Amino acid sequence: MTSKDIIVVKASGEKEPFSAKKVLKSIRRAGISSSLEKQVLDDVKSSLYQNIPTLKIYQQINQTLKTSSEPHVFSRYQLKQAIMQLGPSGYPFEKFVAAILAELGYSVKVGVIVPGICVNHEVDIVAIKNNQHFMVECKFHNRPGTRSDVKVALYVKARFDDVKLAWVKKPGHQNMFHQAWLVTNTKLTTDAIKFGECAAMNLVAWSYPKTNSLQDLITRTKLHPVTCLNSISQDQKKQLLDQGIVLCQSLQQQNSDFFRSLNISEDKEKTLKQEINFVCHLQ
Repeated sequence: MTSKDIIVVKASGEKEPFSAKKVLKSIRRAGISSSLEKQVLDDVKSSLYQNIPTLKIYQQINQTLKTSSEPHVFSRYQLKQAIMQLGPSGYPFEKFVAAILAELGYSVKVGVIVPGICVNHEVDIVAIKNNQHFMVECKFHNRPGTRSDVKVALYVKARFDDVKLAWVKKPGHQNMFHQAWLVTNTKLTTDAIKFGECAAMNLVAWSYPKTNSLQDLITRTKLHPVTCLNSISQDQKKQLLDQGIVLCQSLQQQNSDFFRSLNISEDKEKTLKQEINFVCHLQ
């Protein structure tokens, strides 16, 4: 039996043939060398069996990257999982999305109360660019295989319509909201996409649309969450999120006293900063 005959079971329960191209596409985004690329693919192929879960494939890739001569590559590779670790609340994810939009030239505000014609709404992000106002709702999931369905899209559009009506009834309403956005860190169902496109919403999921997906925006802005770092523990990552520190880049601005408060030694601090430089393409 060759690798082409292997069926892979995705986190959603769907099945599909094993694809070496998909493996290569996912690891190339991490910027690995051609020699390590070949090693990863060889290790994955040697571990395959019929109906293998995608989780097992990811674990094999992780193991190869962690023990390679380029261990920092693992931090970039596990980006999707790292974003899922921004929970359990969705607030750090909202801050992360806001930072991406700010890097792309938007003026942003997080957690804004906006009046609607019926009720007031707490909007995750208000983004402004070229006098266009966008109402951005973030849907965070911390479990692989979870999708945002059409009910989520309907909810976002209903809130947008309520706010839009309130703006229309105000004198001088030129600053009204122009579009509803839905941003999620996982996938959208087919019906959610159909409705969103029909309703002129801007939908952004992990790999949707083909250009300007969440993954694309992260790659373009080179912004990465602190949860992707392997030089610090899960507890230290939680402490950072509790302090409102979401971006790796933010750690570069901290002094030694800050790192000691997290029980990060001087040697560990140097290792951490080396990892941040690599992950965020700062060197």
